[in-house]
Amino acid sequence: MKILNLFTFITIFICLFVFNESAYAQLTVGMSYGIQIPGRQDLKFRRYEDGELVENIKTSEVHSTPSPILNINATYWLKKYGFRLDYMEWEHISEASDFETDEPPPFYRIEQGREAFFFSVLRKSRFPFSSKEELQNPNKYSSFGIGIGNTLTTVEKGRTQWRAAFKLSYGLTMPITKKLSASFEFNYLLTRDIDTLPNKDGWFVDTSGRWFPLRFGPHFDTRYYTFQFGLKWKLFD
Repeated sequence: MKILNLFTFITIFICLFVFNESAYAQLTVGMSYGIQIPGRQDLKFRRYEDGELVENIKTSEVHSTPSPILNINATYWLKKYGFRLDYMEWEHISEASDFETDEPPPFYRIEQGREAFFFSVLRKSRFPFSSKEELQNPNKYSSFGIGIGNTLTTVEKGRTQWRAAFKLSYGLTMPITKKLSASFEFNYLLTRDIDTLPNKDGWFVDTSGRWFPLRFGPHFDTRYYTFQFGLKWKLFD
């Protein structure tokens, strides 16, 4: 899903709504960039011979590195409620540092690439600590959102799969000009685990998130916390 599909994604969204413009409608497109901080992970290194499990090495400590994350989005507002489409792209690198056995596996680092599409429902709210005069500005606001989507996950030494995903968001929007606004956004992303395929020596890795209250099960608990700054361009209002 590279740049051509991104433009197709945005174009379809715009076409769905631009012909339904009303007195209260507002359509914006935006781009933001920032950092994603992965939640804690477990890695299980397993080796099979002739279809039988002969080694199963569990980790006691795994470190995941924060990485840049790109977001391209389009939002359609109707008064206080809106609908938003997002495309996100980031990488996830995990390294096991401690194991529950004395014999470590032959490798300890797993790299994942993720591309995600989300559809969200948003609710506008007042900008924090706003004065009465600032409350009259419809282009300065905060927003809360909840979304569902799909993540295309590619794992090193493994497969590429579409996996279900979930998103909670909070954002601040501040006008720069009549058409251009600056934004700050926080997202909580949740998606499913993915495993590698066996390598030539029979080793493969189960990747999994650690237990956390906001998750959907033992295989739907890989999470990310994102912080992003960006710009939004108003197409009409």
